[in-house]
Amino acid sequence: MRLAFIGSTGHQKLYKFVTDERDQVSAVAIAPGGNGSDARVAACDIFDNVEQFDDPLEMMDKFKPDFVNVGAVYALNGDFVAAAMQRDIPVCSDKPIAASWPQYDRLAALAGADPGRIVVTEFQLRSRPAFRAARAAIAEGLIGQVVLATGQKSYRIGTNRPAWYSNRDQYGGTILWIASHAVDFIRFATGLEYSSVYGEQANISKPQYGSMEEVTVSIFGLENGGKAIVHADYNRPAKAPTHGDDRLRVVGSAGLVEVRDGRCMLMTNDQDPVDITGRVDPAEAHHEILAALRGKASDIYGTQTSLRSAKVLLHARDAADEGRVVTITG
Repeated sequence: MRLAFIGSTGHQKLYKFVTDERDQVSAVAIAPGGNGSDARVAACDIFDNVEQFDDPLEMMDKFKPDFVNVGAVYALNGDFVAAAMQRDIPVCSDKPIAASWPQYDRLAALAGADPGRIVVTEFQLRSRPAFRAARAAIAEGLIGQVVLATGQKSYRIGTNRPAWYSNRDQYGGTILWIASHAVDFIRFATGLEYSSVYGEQANISKPQYGSMEEVTVSIFGLENGGKAIVHADYNRPAKAPTHGDDRLRVVGSAGLVEVRDGRCMLMTNDQDPVDITGRVDPAEAHHEILAALRGKASDIYGTQTSLRSAKVLLHARDAADEGRVVTITG
């Protein structure tokens, strides 16, 4: 397969085929993702004859990739995703796939005009065994009716954040970049859609990052009447053992599941706490994403779930920006 990469930020999961499964890749092309960012030049050290372009659009037109993987300046992802969809090239992108309502409307219109157009958001936690196990337990009714869900994302700030993080017009917002994972994995695990959202956000101790939000809190209504809380921050200590701290807790009428440190624990009214992580088969995110890009029907990755997540996240950012409750429709 011919793979094209735009930008050098984010996950870019198809890159695993270049680094780990090179025999599946026949050609690679790279282009920068805006604001002076470099292309993923590491590909030049791994794959022979990487084609380098200065313009991502020219790359798509001349290189004619089978798949495009976008990891650009966050607020530009949506423009590159739309460009790929217009060319009928299946595209996966790190979040956000839409950092504005015009970007979202454009993607939705492109997908609506041709159901064969595919965009996949790289919410790779959907492939992690702990989150899969939580989803399976909830779907089996082991915790009863979902009442409350809490999701956490905490990152180290580090010392290498690019200057454009301090510009909201390019960064897009911490809800779209960090909190998005927790917003998505609550929806993924519970199988419930969001009906409303209220939020607040602030930058308290990192004024050098300008309009970047250091902490966000969003409170959602769930379609069954339950509630969900998502909080995200850039204050994971430098000495913490991992860069990120991802947690999920879902409380039901008969028990709860809790994901922490890569494990899923189940506790119910009828049994003691038990680790259920191993009850699901392992999956590789890049394989599942590629299957979706090739048109394999799935409720894990795909165009409609990607668009739905993008819409929810924009509503959540609006709610936090404006300090009001926003109804989530559709």
